[in-house]
Amino acid sequence: MAARDRDIETAGDVCAFFARQVRRHEEDEEKSLFPRLEGLEANAALHAVLERLSREHREHEALQARLEDAVAGRFDGDLWSELATIADLLTRAYRAHIEEEETHLFPAARELLTSDALEAMSAEMAARRGR
Repeated sequence: MAARDRDIETAGDVCAFFARQVRRHEEDEEKSLFPRLEGLEANAALHAVLERLSREHREHEALQARLEDAVAGRFDGDLWSELATIADLLTRAYRAHIEEEETHLFPAARELLTSDALEAMSAEMAARRGR
């Protein structure tokens, strides 16, 4: 297999990772975690964080679709330049997003959610995975 084909295959593996793991993570947040935090009498700053993270999820989806299009050959132009641009955008987007989660979202969840809520979320996430 030529190096170019291996590189495209690797990029395809990255697409599959995003489609499976990252989308699942974001779905878990939006269907299980965010609604529970929104339902609490939390402060306005936390609600702003939830809105921002949800908006970023849509931006991530658009970047993932752009990557999928490039890997599938649905792109006019220099493929390697496009892949480099997308990789940079994804890296920046996820770095900022993860920092927001680690700094604000997850500490708030640990502080505000009961053990019953955490158990229910765990069960919902397992059900989404067919477990």
